[in-house]
Amino acid sequence: MKKLLLIAYFYPPLGGPGVQRPVKLVKYLERCGVSTNVITVKDIVFHSMDQKLLKEDVARRIIRTSSFDPMSILKKISKTKTNRAVYFKTPEKYKKIIRNIFFIDEKIGWLPFVIKAGKKLNKKNEYDAVMATMGPYTSGVAAYKLAKKMKTPLIIDYRDHWTLNPYITFFSKLHKIHAVHWENKILNFASTITVVSKTMKDDLIDEFGETLRSRIKVIYNGWDTDDFTNFVIRKNEKFIIKYIGNFYGYRTPKFFIDALELLKSRDQLPNNIIIEFTGNYYAETVNYINNSEVSDMIKLNPQIEHKEAIKSLMNCDALLLFIASHKGKGVLTGKLFEYLRSGKEILAMVPPDGEAAEILIQNKQNLICNMEDVEMIAKNFLMLIETLKNKKIKREYSNKFSRENQTIEFLNFVEERLEN
Repeated sequence: MKKLLLIAYFYPPLGGPGVQRPVKLVKYLERCGVSTNVITVKDIVFHSMDQKLLKEDVARRIIRTSSFDPMSILKKISKTKTNRAVYFKTPEKYKKIIRNIFFIDEKIGWLPFVIKAGKKLNKKNEYDAVMATMGPYTSGVAAYKLAKKMKTPLIIDYRDHWTLNPYITFFSKLHKIHAVHWENKILNFASTITVVSKTMKDDLIDEFGETLRSRIKVIYNGWDTDDFTNFVIRKNEKFIIKYIGNFYGYRTPKFFIDALELLKSRDQLPNNIIIEFTGNYYAETVNYINNSEVSDMIKLNPQIEHKEAIKSLMNCDALLLFIASHKGKGVLTGKLFEYLRSGKEILAMVPPDGEAAEILIQNKQNLICNMEDVEMIAKNFLMLIETLKNKKIKREYSNKFSRENQTIEFLNFVEERLEN
């Protein structure tokens, strides 16, 4: 494979976790001799921007198209580059209605612009494959249509489940039937399917058939070696414990806060600790933290660019990881691998029988319990503090989860599939 056309709605200068996977893939594909053209969206209202990540991008060409999706339309009538109120002050019930009333997803208004841009590119370039990273799932529909038109192999990358996603509810039975129809059509046509976890692979095979098994490959999100260079690590007077990321769906810091309050009521909470949360947080989360009995030891920071986030996690003593128990066994957040690369202690509030816990245990991170188990969180928190007091050896990390190695695995699998 020498030329790839990638459909990615979320791409720099947009920020956030959904942007990391495609931009890092393009970066390391380029180092493997594969040039990539990217079709993405332009000028939307979004919760964060990452200009440093944009400078890191090495796509040969980026085509930024218009769109008729809600965030694009809002941008046209908005005077600000980002509008946090849209995300964090609009009641969830109204946002849910807006997301769910569209067939496929709320980005379906982007589809005709992607098709037009793809057809125009095809006149000047011969691609070895067309690829979509999902969500949004409109990306998959667009890539499917373009691949059929170009008579080119289709690669589908799942960052999140589609019709099997526990956080997606459908406006009607017809909406669900329509989505399942399209997901099945896309999967049957795709020559290669990549997913972020083993559980996701098994879910797709169970739901859509055994014929998918030979075409699906797990490509972990991983960590980028280049992100972990050129910064100074400071020594802290207090133990600083951080969480870098957002809360949504069933993922919440509520039970962790409750555990800290429990320890305080027992007079077991050390006073030499600072807890930092860095990300975009809804009003409900902010209010719960600020109104808690331990608010004086918690600091809330706004979301920062990815490179700064790496610098921040390297300048702490331990890290917090949250994955809800409800349908969370197969959830692997991208930050898990960067946490492991940091060599820090991890207090993991994740399903103990899930895939994240399995990887943590393989890397000798054993402070694991359900996110909703207040008593066990409190117990593990005290064990974490004792570990930090006595720790002398820095943890090792495995190169298996580097972005470079994961991209090489991706490329080898794609080329094997193209030969077939």
